Amino acid sequence: MSSYKVRWFKDLDIFLILVVLALCVASFLAISSATHSADGGSKSYVIKQMIWCGVGFCVMIFLIRTDYRNLTRYVEIGYWVSIVLLIVVFFCPPIKGAHGWIPLGGFALQPSEFFKVVFILMMAKYLANEQEDEEGRRPDPMRNYLFLGAYSLLAIGLIVIEPDLGQTMMMMSIVGSAMFVHLPPKAFWSIAGVIALILGAVITAVFLYPDQFLELLDMLVKKGLLEPHQYGRFETFIYPERDLGGLGYQVYQAKVAIGSGQLFGKGLYQGSQTQGSWVPEQQTDFIFTVIGEELGFVGSVAVIFLFFLMIYRIVANGLQAGDRTGMYICAMVSGMFTLQIFENIGMSLQLMPMTGVTLPFISYGGSSILTNFILIGIVLNIGLRRRKLSFVS
Repeated sequence: MSSYKVRWFKDLDIFLILVVLALCVASFLAISSATHSADGGSKSYVIKQMIWCGVGFCVMIFLIRTDYRNLTRYVEIGYWVSIVLLIVVFFCPPIKGAHGWIPLGGFALQPSEFFKVVFILMMAKYLANEQEDEEGRRPDPMRNYLFLGAYSLLAIGLIVIEPDLGQTMMMMSIVGSAMFVHLPPKAFWSIAGVIALILGAVITAVFLYPDQFLELLDMLVKKGLLEPHQYGRFETFIYPERDLGGLGYQVYQAKVAIGSGQLFGKGLYQGSQTQGSWVPEQQTDFIFTVIGEELGFVGSVAVIFLFFLMIYRIVANGLQAGDRTGMYICAMVSGMFTLQIFENIGMSLQLMPMTGVTLPFISYGGSSILTNFILIGIVLNIGLRRRKLSFVS
């Protein structure tokens, strides 16, 4: 074996790959149980998830062998393709009250999922471009900020009006993670402190004056600035008992499922809430309720620990990156995944409002799975190229 191949295998983060594969196994088991009561539904969902994981794994391997710096060179092309797709969704039938998908036969493409990859690469490219080149020339940072701001506002604006609150939150987490790495510590914590104070004041006001807050949202609905189903999600978060026949029912059943699992769970395919199909959309957004009910607190902690290991390895690859572009990418990927995991599990426990955010590598969905594998492939690529490889046999 050539020294290059030995070095390639040695520098590849095999541990991160194993963690991701373990999450995929957890996904197959959870989806199989969530759809077990449907006639033939379990096999159909699991087979589709396996196929998407297989495709995603192949794409991940391809990206490992393709220098991530080449991806950033052509990211503008990917950006404008994404913008076209984000516009096309408005000419497609809405699903669950949002124009977020493009139907393609038996598969629905979600452009906002894939845009996360483009957005991360775009942010990394423009922020890293502020550094001096080999000749000591330094690009104008204000020009970079203006371009990046314009690109971001256009794309995020389209996602907001779909409307897709979950993906909007993911975009904000990407921006926040990039700023955490990019800005000087004092500047970042000053900005973060101001944002935290504003959010804290808003949250406090909401819980002190919930009825007035809902009246404000109702006014926004009447003016067409907020969708009725979005209003319902906020109302359910504040007053879950008001709509037990609608959105409140889903949150209530999710909490019952997780709580009934107790310490060790009821066992796979043994959960009464899961097998009775009491939790709607359990194979997608509320997949964590299957884990909570049938594997209990111990199983839930094990899955969360796998997520912790995944985030840890992404951050570790970023800290060892050979350039600032790689460092920015890993920071944004880890920040996005962290918020995504917290939001998905949090909404199942009524700690967060309901959004269409999936649980990475576990929730059923082709667009989500493929996007996650693409991001992990880029992270592995960055770790593999943290030092110059020798091609001498």
